[in-house]
Amino acid sequence: MVKKPIGQLIVALGLMILANESAAQVRLQAAASIQRAQLKPDSAEVSDHARDLQARFERWRRRALPKFYTGPAEHCMIVGRFCEWHPRIQDYVVPEEGKDIRRARADLLRDLEKASATLPGDNWIVGQRIRYLVESRDTAAIAVARSCRASKWWCEALLGLALHVNGNYAAADSAFSIALADMPTLNRCHWTNLSPLLDDDIRGTYRKMSCAQRDAINARMWWVSDPLYMTPGNERRTEHFSREMHTALQADAVNTYGSSWGGDLNELILRFGWAEKWTQAWPSMYANVEPIVTGHEREPGFHFFLTQRPPDSLAQIVDSLFDIYQFPPREQYAPVYTRGFVRLDAQVARFRRGDSTRVVAAYDVRADTIFGRHKFAAALIAMGDETTTQSRSDVGESPVKNVLSVSTPWKSQLIGVELLAADSAGAARWRSGFAEIPLDSGRISISDILFVDGGPSLPADLDEAIPRAHGGTKFRRDAKIGLFWELYGRTPADSAVPISMTITPIEEGLFRRAFRALRIAPKATPLNIRWQENGAAGVLSARSVLLDLSLVPTGKYAVKIEVGNSPTAIASRNIEVR
Repeated sequence: MVKKPIGQLIVALGLMILANESAAQVRLQAAASIQRAQLKPDSAEVSDHARDLQARFERWRRRALPKFYTGPAEHCMIVGRFCEWHPRIQDYVVPEEGKDIRRARADLLRDLEKASATLPGDNWIVGQRIRYLVESRDTAAIAVARSCRASKWWCEALLGLALHVNGNYAAADSAFSIALADMPTLNRCHWTNLSPLLDDDIRGTYRKMSCAQRDAINARMWWVSDPLYMTPGNERRTEHFSREMHTALQADAVNTYGSSWGGDLNELILRFGWAEKWTQAWPSMYANVEPIVTGHEREPGFHFFLTQRPPDSLAQIVDSLFDIYQFPPREQYAPVYTRGFVRLDAQVARFRRGDSTRVVAAYDVRADTIFGRHKFAAALIAMGDETTTQSRSDVGESPVKNVLSVSTPWKSQLIGVELLAADSAGAARWRSGFAEIPLDSGRISISDILFVDGGPSLPADLDEAIPRAHGGTKFRRDAKIGLFWELYGRTPADSAVPISMTITPIEEGLFRRAFRALRIAPKATPLNIRWQENGAAGVLSARSVLLDLSLVPTGKYAVKIEVGNSPTAIASRNIEVR
């Protein structure tokens, strides 16, 4: 399992300061200034006193932060005044903030509570209460947000933030949806602008779209960027809106860095999240210099967005488009329910049943260092698009070698196979889109190939094949493996149906090709087997053959079945022989 270190921010002295803050944050600050100006003298005094207390707490906290060496800033990404990097420190532990800071924050929260009782409609005061309750991991933030009497959309967004950090993503999704519907149009346009999160290939085109034009592509991007479909709600989307709320809370308040708010801090929070811990560098020879503060986000983070614009065709959304270990990352998110994400080797095959599709998924994680040792839940999930309800098969406690099956109403669909360890030790997933398997009685079509573990006999139908499905796409070279598929449609009774199976080596890179060109490595030669079947193929006809893998060298192969003449029905799958 690949584990990425935590992203960090450190003040980079002498770098260019970004002059322009985001328009939405400027509007929020202007609205806060107007609100303060309209307060009665006594109310204005309460508001100003609350702001003074918050500023004094942050100034004191900077000096009291634990000292911690984060290592040299390798691969530093400069954003305005700040440097974001991933320190190469193995198994390091960021120190906790200490009881003095916790006590001071508790005092500040009591003062903010009193101020909020005096000014219950003040956006800033209730916002700072939620900010520091969230920071101290106090679930009371939810109750405070529910009792909020400030601006309607502001209270709804605060509730979304509180629910999200408490792990209730479905409820957070609902709260943020209501907030987006109620907030001013310009604020909503800012909140739904995903430009900071997108890779260069997508960002240029996306920026040219209007807010209305972005809505449709946003829905598709959030759908495919959801880390796990098995968890209720879309935690990547609620994380983004929580980050938006966090930037709004810090834009008109003193921050722990001791820096003025700017577009650089706004961008860094949107891309990598807000800091959950703070440390200061060891003091330099200049005793009176302000501490250099480092913010530490939750770790490890993963890149869940596609590396290109989500294709219109689900068949083009393949597992390889997800680079969750992207480095350096354009954006990152570290779900609280797991300490790591890994790719799952799953075998997935589809079979038509009239207007529905039977999906079969098999995996084998006996050798995995996480799932081979921990209890875990598993799910097979399929959806027709971002608006449809899931078809899913769940196992609360899965065996390490298992086969899941589900019937779906969609012909083309996005399918995911997901595992989640019960003790948050890890999560694994496989995800890909599929085009329709055509079903036309006038011509032959073919299902996906399902590899089944070999035996004295081959399965006669799908019900026999499912429990024997091989877990994944990797095979031992000394194995005999069965290939099972189904044919659909009819041919004339007096016709012959040609069938061919081709096993083609997959080139593995530049050096391999160079060696073959120099005749150092043997030429990759496909293995081809052809035969014919006479008579009519039934409306649903099962087929299977036995393949002896000792006939091929170790390596990666594309296995293809072709049936019929013109047009040919084709099914293919990539495998690895070890």
